[in-house]
Amino acid sequence: MSAIGIQRDVHAIAVIETEAAKHGIRVTVDAPGSVSAVNGDAAMLRQVFLNLAINACQAMKSNGGSLRITAAQASRGRVEIRVEDTGVGIAPEHLSRIFDLYFTTKERGTGIGLSMVYRIIQMHDGEIEVQSTPGRGTTFRVLLPRAQGY
Repeated sequence: MSAIGIQRDVHAIAVIETEAAKHGIRVTVDAPGSVSAVNGDAAMLRQVFLNLAINACQAMKSNGGSLRITAAQASRGRVEIRVEDTGVGIAPEHLSRIFDLYFTTKERGTGIGLSMVYRIIQMHDGEIEVQSTPGRGTTFRVLLPRAQGY
């Protein structure tokens, strides 16, 4: 693993904005250059944030909305990345299962995406939390250890 800066990933943002534009979703990215790097595999972490953002777009596809991705310094030597949407939210009875392999509420879903996200974050010694309010939206909060020397 190597130190990876948490800044605007032009390729990932282009993919997210393309998906968002199909559904009238406004995307905001706030990842200042002053945010510390993390140790990790860039491709795997990119997959985590693409998955979270595309899921968020899919949760808003019927009525537009907003997707906000932020990165900031966090306590205890960590970096926090948030993916927040104004989508349909996750039903309370599903929250405890969303990271389970093969669990899905999507008509054509596989139930692999969020379980993969969870495992990749674990592999990077990180944490992931979710808060959701049906009808108002969902926020995923990812915490990753800062790279040494940053």
